Amino acid sequence: MEIIGYNFRNKSLIKIALTHSSFSKENKIKNNERLEFLGDRVLGLIISSEIFKKNLSSTEGELAKQQSFLVCKTTLKKVANNIKLREFVNCTQSLKKNSLDSVIANTLEALIAAIYLDSNLNQASKIVLKLWKSFLENINLSSFDPKSQLQEWSLKNKKKLPTYEIMDKSGPDHSPTFTIKVTLDEKFSSFAKGKSKQDAEIKAANKLLKKICE
Repeated sequence: MEIIGYNFRNKSLIKIALTHSSFSKENKIKNNERLEFLGDRVLGLIISSEIFKKNLSSTEGELAKQQSFLVCKTTLKKVANNIKLREFVNCTQSLKKNSLDSVIANTLEALIAAIYLDSNLNQASKIVLKLWKSFLENINLSSFDPKSQLQEWSLKNKKKLPTYEIMDKSGPDHSPTFTIKVTLDEKFSSFAKGKSKQDAEIKAANKLLKKICE
């Protein structure tokens, strides 16, 4: 709470936000999966609203690319590392010994939801914009992943965004494999596997871009 600059009134919310499902199963307590769902939407609204107000000359496609960059798992991991979030995550020892990258990104979303529920959207916005300040000031899309390229093409040619769907999740909690399907319409879709949802989405987007080029 000291690091993020927010003091929770309901301390149980921050405890749940920092609890991974692997830990909750062993200890029979609530985990952060539901908060992660809400936090993803709250973060998207805050970031979308901010870039909409600040980038008056940006087109819809440009705003969509900026938004994708700012809320992607890579940016989430960097923000989470800036606030040393991995030190506070409750998870199993086996998970701690392996990569916590995807876990801390999801935990950050849960933390945002917890702040929102403990206060309001205005307060959550203040915290998010403070944590994202350097990223909002330096949006670099030059090396951004294929998802943004696919999104730009889809908006321009199909007038809609691609949809990503988890088709399968297999393997142990500490090293899952995700199968993702990306769809534009009945003619354009692709599947890919990855060690995280973000990784699988990037691969699926790249495959679909190649199909489009062909």
